[in-house]
Amino acid sequence: MRERVNSVYTDIQKNEQGFTFISIFLAVSIIFMTLPFTAYLAKTIDATSNYNQLSVQQFFLFLRDEVIRASDIIVEPTGITLLQPDESRVVLKQYDDLIIRQLEDKGFEVYLRNVRDVEFTSTSYGLQATITTINGDQFEKNIIFYN
Repeated sequence: MRERVNSVYTDIQKNEQGFTFISIFLAVSIIFMTLPFTAYLAKTIDATSNYNQLSVQQFFLFLRDEVIRASDIIVEPTGITLLQPDESRVVLKQYDDLIIRQLEDKGFEVYLRNVRDVEFTSTSYGLQATITTINGDQFEKNIIFYN
């Protein structure tokens, strides 16, 4: 029978090496040398914003929902009046560089900003909305009136 030993000895192989101060110093110095170049590359990226396009598309969705809820539409070149089933009137029109939604004797809500021109045209099936933004971008949407 063998005698039991309370300690264990493991042999370290010669090819197992951990991180040394020199390897960490080398990695950190490479990172700090490339950092200014990445900041310069980040400045050259031209990031475009789709904020105006998304705002106009969202306005068209609001307009469509308003037209669907309305019982009748009165289309004028600079605005539209929507007659609601409860006999109230909702007016959508341009005010300075805004498109606002105004109730009869109440306040108004801003639906769209940075608008140079808005034009509403009556069609046989509903209306066509044309919006020109301050940047000169032009958007058109046909809204169908179901009633």
